Amino acid sequence: MWVFKVGGSCLRDAAGICHLPTVLAAVHADSPRLLVVSAIGKTTNQLLALAEAAGRNDLGAAQEQYEHIRGIHREIVQGLFTPASAEGIWGRLEERYWKPLWQRVQALAHLSEEAGPATDAVLVYGELLSSEIATAYLQAQGYPVEWMDARRLIVTDGSYPEPTVLQAPSQANVDAQLVPLFRTHRLVLTQGYIASDLRRRSVTLGREGSDYSAALFAQMLRAKGLIAWKDVGRLYSSDPKRDPNAQPLTELSYAQAAEMTYYGAQVLHPRTLKPLRDARIPLYIRSYADPAEEGTLVAERWIETLPPIHTARRGLALIEVENVDLAGLNAGELLHGLQAEGLESYFTQGGIRTAAFAVAGPQESIERWRATLPPGCEVQVRQPVTLYTILYPDPEASLAIPNGQALYLQRMPERLHWLAYEG
Repeated sequence: MWVFKVGGSCLRDAAGICHLPTVLAAVHADSPRLLVVSAIGKTTNQLLALAEAAGRNDLGAAQEQYEHIRGIHREIVQGLFTPASAEGIWGRLEERYWKPLWQRVQALAHLSEEAGPATDAVLVYGELLSSEIATAYLQAQGYPVEWMDARRLIVTDGSYPEPTVLQAPSQANVDAQLVPLFRTHRLVLTQGYIASDLRRRSVTLGREGSDYSAALFAQMLRAKGLIAWKDVGRLYSSDPKRDPNAQPLTELSYAQAAEMTYYGAQVLHPRTLKPLRDARIPLYIRSYADPAEEGTLVAERWIETLPPIHTARRGLALIEVENVDLAGLNAGELLHGLQAEGLESYFTQGGIRTAAFAVAGPQESIERWRATLPPGCEVQVRQPVTLYTILYPDPEASLAIPNGQALYLQRMPERLHWLAYEG
């Protein structure tokens, strides 16, 4: 059993979907496989804009965005099938997804629903549509593929925006509903990113959560491996789009890949690696455009000889706290308060009366946290800033800091961090 994950950028147009049979034929063609797909292209962002317009009760803007998304998908369907087949498939999508989606949008505009769950109920349509289109195309190419709704499998606690997956009921669903399909089908197709809660409401697993879904499925199916097919088919020592000297990384440990991801590498979702590490399932990052090209293996073995790895986590807020009453500050308590407000901290530096944190999260959460501070604490917030990190730095190399002087600089034996204004 293998799990394949195909990202939305790989399926951004008809040509991308047409490439699916080539990828499926390239590796493990004789093994049972679960194919996990994302929404097409930028659909999730477009659906979020649709939900935001509905939340403002701007149905004019919502309808314009809705028609834009429909147009993209209709063009893809017309590019994949004969005119007669395309009309039949589009009619089925219209009844099953497009009409219910517009009803959801109207409900979001007119009813007093919780914004988070109501938005999720809109966002799930991206994966449902892409998976239906991909299934129809593969069936037209002769693949006896079975479609499965991931919301019937993955169960969460329903918290927003990144719910906790409930392992026991999810495993029971996989065992009862997904595993039996492989007795009659070598290929089953499902969705990443989407799930349900205990009330059977549609939820999402957080932005970029499709890789996480695939890892969960791999764990619950006890798969031999997970292959993540990407536009960028391997990990690099730095962003190859920004750095022409970026070096390919052929192998990493789970811990090394997790550290890269945490500090800003964009190829993987941060939560993807834990289910794989817990089950000792290797992750292969491969090129969707060229399936024969060597990729990156992420497994248990620690790799001793890695080049310096450069990452950048952008769009952070720098929070600086000073106790002007000359009393001491407990940086740990301050950090706990930030986390309680749902703010994720990527950098911490503390002194006796001062502390600094670089966090990601909404401004409202920062303000709620600020209101809980004791008298005498003054707070300054500077944003946006970028946290630059070098993992395994060369101690002999000189440091060139982007965008001028570092706001903070932190040296450790195997890590070097600095904060600078974005530019």
